[in-house]
Order: sequence, then structure tokens, then C-alpha cells
Amino acid sequence: MHHAPTYQRPRPAPAPPAPPSDRPSGTLLGETLWRVLIVVCAVLGYRATEGGTLLALSQLASVAAAVGYSAVVVATLTAAALRRPEPPTAWLRGLLSVSLLVVMTTWFTAMGGGIDETWSFFEHLLTPLAALVDWLCVGRRQRNARWWYPLTWAGALLAYLVVYLFSDVAIYPFLDPSDPTFLPALATLAATTLALGYVLVATARATGAPPASRAPAPA
Repeated sequence: MHHAPTYQRPRPAPAPPAPPSDRPSGTLLGETLWRVLIVVCAVLGYRATEGGTLLALSQLASVAAAVGYSAVVVATLTAAALRRPEPPTAWLRGLLSVSLLVVMTTWFTAMGGGIDETWSFFEHLLTPLAALVDWLCVGRRQRNARWWYPLTWAGALLAYLVVYLFSDVAIYPFLDPSDPTFLPALATLAATTLALGYVLVATARATGAPPASRAPAPA
């Protein structure tokens, strides 16, 4: 007696392995700790003002840095947990870095400020320098920063200036529209923002492009 051949259902193909993370665990830990340090500096600086107004660019930049770098940390750790490449945070990190550097530059030049007080030491020195180090030395996506990024960073500053000028505050004497130095000060501020932005982009791109074997990912 012959038995009919039995039908065997084909086994499903095994799922492809998850792509490896593009950063060693030690590097990821260092990136995370550094960005947490930026958040701590930003929070300490703002808290030392005892509730300073967010219409002041120094305080606004500190709060933005605390929120922004917290978001970068969460996004980076989430991508690592899912074994995905470094998330595209270059635009946000560039905006935060430029804003903090504008704060520092304006404070020491146009305003002739010092860093004797705790809030000023953090807001005008430690936090901006920590953000600059993050842009220059931490992560890789900023290497693909686009040439138009500084234009949008300057646009964010312009939005702040519009809100400031229509508010009933007088924090910066050189931003008084009735002052003869208003337009030159405005032009200097815009030029400084653009210059700092393009220096950051040029410096990041000069550190080297991603390996040729990989297609460049959006920043």
C-alpha cells in the first residue's frame, strides 16, 4: 500500500536581525552625560535668576536649552534602544548653540556684563560653552548640517525680536526703536547671528563626512 505524500507547510523566513547601533555604548553614555550637564547648567542658571522674565533672551535661551537638550537626550536614547541610527537633531542643537552664543557675545560686548553672579556665570558662560562643545565634539549628524540652517536660526531670533518689541518691557537699551542706534544694533545682531551660524556649520562639516560606504542621512 502506498501512502499519499504529506504536505509540509514551508517555514517562515526568520526575521532579519536588527541593524546595529551606530554608536558604542560608551560613546552613548558620554553623549548622554554631557547633554544632561547642559540641562543642569541651564536649569541652575535660570533658577538663580529667581523667576527672571522669559522676554529676556538670556533666560529664554536657558529655558530653551533645558527643554531642547532634554528632548535630544530622550530621542537619542530611544533611537539607541530601538537600535536605530543617531536621530536628526542637528537643526535643533544648532539653534540652541547659536542662541546661547549670541547671548554670551551680546552680554560681554554690547552690554559690558560680568559673571560675578551665579545666574550670569551659568547663563553667559558655562551653558553657552557647554553647548558649543556639544556641537563640535558630540554626535555626528551636525556634519551634514545644511547651508540654509543659519538662515532659519536667524529667523527664530527675528521672531523673538518681534515679540520683544511689541511687549511692554525695556531690558535692552539698544533695542529701543526711538534710539538712533536701534537700526545699527539690529543689523549687528542679525549679522552676528548669521556669522556664528555659518561658523558652526562650516566647522561641523570640516570635521569630516560620514564614511563613504553609507549614504548620508538627513541632519
